[in-house]
Amino acid sequence: MTLDVNERELNVGLRVVRDTQDRIIGQVFLSDSLENGAGYCSHLGDPAEAERLLRFVTDASGPFLGRFLADAHAGNCLTSCPDCLRDYSNMTWYNILDWRIGLDVAHLAVDANAAVDFDVPYWRDLPPRAAEGYFTALGWEQTSFAGLPAARRGPEAEILVHPLWADSHPQVSRAMAEARSSGIARPRTKTVFEVLRRPF
Repeated sequence: MTLDVNERELNVGLRVVRDTQDRIIGQVFLSDSLENGAGYCSHLGDPAEAERLLRFVTDASGPFLGRFLADAHAGNCLTSCPDCLRDYSNMTWYNILDWRIGLDVAHLAVDANAAVDFDVPYWRDLPPRAAEGYFTALGWEQTSFAGLPAARRGPEAEILVHPLWADSHPQVSRAMAEARSSGIARPRTKTVFEVLRRPF
């Protein structure tokens, strides 16, 4: 959209390397797919241009994000679809493509303190929808702990959490404590990512 080129002219990849402190880190890289490419990757490799692109992607009032957030898309696309991320070239990755997680990562790339939770507009309606079908299929009693969708059966409970949250996330800790205080001996978490892709 900003460079007016077809996305097939750019390759995007991920590699895992060790940094200077011997930590394992992930790196995203871009390369031109055409021979004698026009240098778009060099252009986007400039930190100011990369930031400009990320801000374009995450601008809530902009055309890019607006297309994803439109009811016609957000209301029907739980993870990814041909109208957003899927095409023939990435069909081997359909099972992990997720436009909401992608937006969260883009927001974090712009601002390390960006909110990563279910309160942002593009996440708000998804957890209850995912929980309804999943917990109904299990036959468990639906409830919530610390505002997170959950269900219980006897001494067990499952709490649906954000895919990017660690077990130490404050809301997860609150939900686990609330579950235990309500008599749940074995609360556990499951991410919305898992519920939508491999629920059982």
